[in-house]
Amino acid sequence: MTTLSGRAWRSKSRMPTDPSTPTVILVGAGHAHLHIASRAADYRAQGARLVLIDPGRFWYSGMATGLLGGQYSAADDQVDPARLIEHHGGTFIRDEVTAVDPHKRMVTLASGRALRYDWLSLNVGSEVHLGKLSAPDGGPRVWPVKPIPPLHTLRRELESAMAARGRMPHVVVVGGGATGSELAANLAALARRHAVAPCVTLVSRSSAVLPQAPAQASAKLQRVLNHCSVTLRLATSVTRLTTGGVQLDDGTELPCDHVVAAVGLQAKALTQALGLPASRDGLRVCAQMHSVDDPRIFAAGDCADYAPRRLPKLGVFGVRAAAVIHQNLLASLAGQPLKPYQPQRRWLAILNLGDGRGLLLWWRLWWLGRSSAWLKNRIDQRFMRQFRV
Repeated sequence: MTTLSGRAWRSKSRMPTDPSTPTVILVGAGHAHLHIASRAADYRAQGARLVLIDPGRFWYSGMATGLLGGQYSAADDQVDPARLIEHHGGTFIRDEVTAVDPHKRMVTLASGRALRYDWLSLNVGSEVHLGKLSAPDGGPRVWPVKPIPPLHTLRRELESAMAARGRMPHVVVVGGGATGSELAANLAALARRHAVAPCVTLVSRSSAVLPQAPAQASAKLQRVLNHCSVTLRLATSVTRLTTGGVQLDDGTELPCDHVVAAVGLQAKALTQALGLPASRDGLRVCAQMHSVDDPRIFAAGDCADYAPRRLPKLGVFGVRAAAVIHQNLLASLAGQPLKPYQPQRRWLAILNLGDGRGLLLWWRLWWLGRSSAWLKNRIDQRFMRQFRV
């Protein structure tokens, strides 16, 4: 999911050279593909090879805000996809897919290598479209919320600055949804860990933080952020970045050193370059999770635009879709009918507030307290443990 080195890397599990062996290629080590990689033995049992292509390690978005706030180390937030798939009998290639030709069933890698596939699955995630948040020369550093590794870099830079100057550089978080609110709370927590005063401002075009939540939960979260010394600038938006900070829609210029962009998520450009139906939400897929125009190409997570209904860009949907895509890839190999994915209408969400508490949301119900943070940590750690071998 990250864009790191484009160098090819030879796996210890060498790819079979027999061209008659069916090949399933997984592009991107996202939530769904970790699940499939951990079941590589199922593909070998059907006489197929399973190949995972990704340029780096998997960084778990569910723990990213805690990583930024100093609760988790970088190692806590990562899984080695090469070790995972090789342990289960598959092949890993450390590279990046730059193009897919659905007609020739070929993928082209950044290294120049080309590979043929029989079935392909995309799980490359999303990225932030910065647009007006692109900084001019000499302006504040801009940190998109995805991919995750730059958030760890931001943490290190803030820690170095606080150690050297005894104060926190001013950080503006753009976006007042769940991610933006979590980021702001955890940035304040990072300052407290280093015994300095938080210097964090949250800017949101909504008149309340977390506007999709029950009104009481939103109001409670707003009080928590105020108590954490997060400055809230609500019902306003950033119109542009200046050399000294950000300009708001009322003409006010807000000086800052860093801008964290928690808005504008869209699917990676690869999904729109296939020549298949796609949108900014990703490759258009049917209920069976393959392209509406090509049954040999599947997609999951933030890079999939689910045709039956629009789904939020949340990891839980990629995780739940993983089992269906795995079953349908195996069914495709065997020439069997495919099963539909039936996404849930309600889901559990828990925000990490950085102070030992969490905000749990389930439909119209909510709970703020330490028990919510304990449950979130338990769920996250269990998710990571199943992919560490």
